[in-house]
Amino acid sequence: MAVCSYCGAALAVDKPQGPEHLILSHKRDNAAAEGALQSFLIEQERRRPAGMATDFSFVPFLLIEEADGKTAVARASRSGAPLGGVPYPPAGDYRFFDESCTGGEKVIPAENIEEGTTTIVHLPVYSVRYEAGTWRGRAAVIGESWQVIAEKLPPEKPRAVRAGILLGAVGLFIAYFMLGKVASSFISRLILIVAASSLGYSLFTLHEKVTKQG
Repeated sequence: MAVCSYCGAALAVDKPQGPEHLILSHKRDNAAAEGALQSFLIEQERRRPAGMATDFSFVPFLLIEEADGKTAVARASRSGAPLGGVPYPPAGDYRFFDESCTGGEKVIPAENIEEGTTTIVHLPVYSVRYEAGTWRGRAAVIGESWQVIAEKLPPEKPRAVRAGILLGAVGLFIAYFMLGKVASSFISRLILIVAASSLGYSLFTLHEKVTKQG
């Protein structure tokens, strides 16, 4: 029952049979999804992605009430669902499912509805196919949260020996050797070594910041 706030009349509202259908409102942004994938792979120290091709659709997931009162999330369709895990619905603007909320984007229907399902929620899912060297794979990016889900990741990025750091290490070794010759006492040697080490660490930190920003 519902009460009209204007006239005070009681109204009977019929509840539809079966689970509710909700959709997370989202405006498609391929560039943001591809940027999220690129940042994720950099954090994982993987090879940078290239040749990205992105598809988008609203994919259905089931919210299932378990015996202990907790809510589990399961796939409602294999089509468009991410490989490597099921995302928990992110925070956002959820509305009752309506075609007007899709912005004309593809909506994948629910195929299997498990027992105990209380809600079917359609989440915005980007499917990104990409290359990393000779490796090819696919990852999913969930709209609004920009969570990246992938069953497999490309090979780790090779760690190249940087000439600048190598030369710096050689320079510090030579400096320590010369300090041992110049200083007259143990205390003076220790002070000079600490000062040289601090200077070397400061230069290394500055080099790392400039490299990352570049």
